[in-house]
Amino acid sequence: MARHSDDLITALDADLIVDLTRRLVAFDTQNPPGNEKQCAEFIHCTLSEWGIEAELVGEPDPDRPQLVAWLRGREPGPTLILNGHMDTVGAGDLQAWRHPPLEAIVEDDRLCGLGTADMKGALAIAMVVLKTLKEAGRPRAGTLMFQSAMGEEMDEPGTRTLLQKGYTGDWAIVLEPTDLRIGPGTRGACWHDITFIGPSAHCGLVPGETADVMQAVSAFGSAIAELHAAISQKAHHLMPSPACRITRIEGGRAHNATVDTCRLTVDRRMLPEESFDGITHELTALLDDIVQRHPGVSYEVAFVAGNEPTETSLENRLIRALDAAHEAVLGGKAEVWGPPYGSDMRNFVWDAGIPATNFGPGDFTVCHQPNEHVKIEDLANGARIVLAATLDLLEG
Repeated sequence: MARHSDDLITALDADLIVDLTRRLVAFDTQNPPGNEKQCAEFIHCTLSEWGIEAELVGEPDPDRPQLVAWLRGREPGPTLILNGHMDTVGAGDLQAWRHPPLEAIVEDDRLCGLGTADMKGALAIAMVVLKTLKEAGRPRAGTLMFQSAMGEEMDEPGTRTLLQKGYTGDWAIVLEPTDLRIGPGTRGACWHDITFIGPSAHCGLVPGETADVMQAVSAFGSAIAELHAAISQKAHHLMPSPACRITRIEGGRAHNATVDTCRLTVDRRMLPEESFDGITHELTALLDDIVQRHPGVSYEVAFVAGNEPTETSLENRLIRALDAAHEAVLGGKAEVWGPPYGSDMRNFVWDAGIPATNFGPGDFTVCHQPNEHVKIEDLANGARIVLAATLDLLEG
């Protein structure tokens, strides 16, 4: 890495990242309902005061604007996008928090509070990277774009809308918590509602005198368990194996009558070679076999929603730049990892054809629960790695 780049990375203001994270956490953006407006306006105002071009985007929801900002080099070149979301999950049981969740508190080497890891610390990183480059008159070429999106936690079309409106680029780093590992692939997920339908009858009838929906449901449960056992043997170089589980069930009208309708939801985790249509056909084949063995019972299957599996080649320049930046900042090769969660990475890969990866500070296993936290050192090192990778991609 060039000496002037080393100096720039060393000069990055780590204390400012902590301060910004604390101020961002104070905005209540729990989703639902989101309420990202004040957070977006704060980011817009702060970047504008720093002389950075920034814009509020009123779509898809004018009451929950998104933020896009740019640093444009003097010469033409590629565009790198830093993407993060402003919303958080709900705080849950307030009694389980050691401190009020919207007050980011320093505890030893950690910053604790709702959204510190997922992912307001990452938003602060993007802001400070922009400020650092702006003050240094960089990048010389290309464009660094920052997207601060709404609605990611509830699969709302925040990032997708920005891409549809033309806020696109050549690469994207989605700043989800990866513990500073590079996450160029994620399992997908899809959900189907299954309804078994049959006659309701008095439970005094001798078994076998009428069709029994719950016998078919029981057989379906066994079939799903067998499917899960089979697909969990599939291996991937980055990601956990596929999975299939029943996650919700409801049915029955009376304690002394057989069930006439039983509804289930099936959660199916997917690898990149799998598709939503393929999963629908997989479930339909199981269901066809079951109703053939249980006369008088029928079924309905409906695709509910899904997050596409994603993968970016390890040979892509984005991945190589992050790996080189990690080695330059921390002195070792980065771990390459397949996060088990979904993220807006899928919007870049699927909706816009943009190579993307997850990368950011924080351990995802402490997210979505009380006492969420992030290591302060990881916030600083995450910013330095992102800054180094940005310089490599835009000026290298």
